[in-house]
Amino acid sequence: MSNQGPAAPPVRLGLSIRGGDRRDEELALARRLGYDAVEISMDGTGLVFGGRLHPALLRDALDAFAPYPFSYSVHSPSSLDLRDRRNRDAQMDLARAALQFSREVGARVLVIHFEQQSRDRADEAAFTDAILRLSDEAGDVLLGVENIEVERVEPVLERVREIRRPNVVVTLDVGHARLAAAQFGFDFLDAIRGARPLVRHVHMNDNFGRYDPLRLENFTLYRTQTPADTFPLGKGDLHLPVGWGSIPLGQVLALLDGYQGTVIHEYRYRLFEASLAADYAAARRLVESLGPPGSPETQGANGPSRIPGTR
Repeated sequence: MSNQGPAAPPVRLGLSIRGGDRRDEELALARRLGYDAVEISMDGTGLVFGGRLHPALLRDALDAFAPYPFSYSVHSPSSLDLRDRRNRDAQMDLARAALQFSREVGARVLVIHFEQQSRDRADEAAFTDAILRLSDEAGDVLLGVENIEVERVEPVLERVREIRRPNVVVTLDVGHARLAAAQFGFDFLDAIRGARPLVRHVHMNDNFGRYDPLRLENFTLYRTQTPADTFPLGKGDLHLPVGWGSIPLGQVLALLDGYQGTVIHEYRYRLFEASLAADYAAARRLVESLGPPGSPETQGANGPSRIPGTR
């Protein structure tokens, strides 16, 4: 893909989009507001059928993304489960489709959920083996293993350290970490501090730190909840704009001081159209509070986009 744009700042601020039928509208909005980066949800693209990218739909999507100067990242499908040994081939096909799309769109990071650890060691071995196989095929695309609220942050860090691959890194989801801290009783800010050396990609939004047990008890039912169910009580992974919840984001960013890479404002922006500009400005102020770049060993590594003509 060919793409021209100005030099990117050391820390990019990105917007999470679905990237499907309304992608032109989404991309234009992100550019108008001033975002430097975009994270594309594979769930929203509608490109994958039976573990394969639909060639014609893929071409249309790539043509839509190409003109924009964004640094891209990709979020893997929510149906991806690398611990699923029964459907191993289908799961790996899906993962490879997400990886192929990441390469073709010029994404630097493919985000993969860690989810909850299994008590079955064979399931955990399957997850590790899958990540290793994808790492072999990923080239310079980073596999950003993301902490989820159904598990503590430390097991994610331990697994990435265990894998010891330069292209297997941590995607730190701040909102998930806050909810997990409430559920599992660990110190939220200590967890951020401990994750810092491995963090190469960041998801940032807001919530009230009120874990919703339904997330593990019945995920299908959990996903049917509407904002009318969750917003008034402030429960669960709300994906609010920054500043709308109670996460001490200023303290979080202080602990990430020196980080270079992308911070994705991963919030449900379609529900907050009246405050889009203000929400962008609040996120930008937080990102700009990050200090100067640290040493190469501690910098975020999502680095310049690999799309020719951008940095």
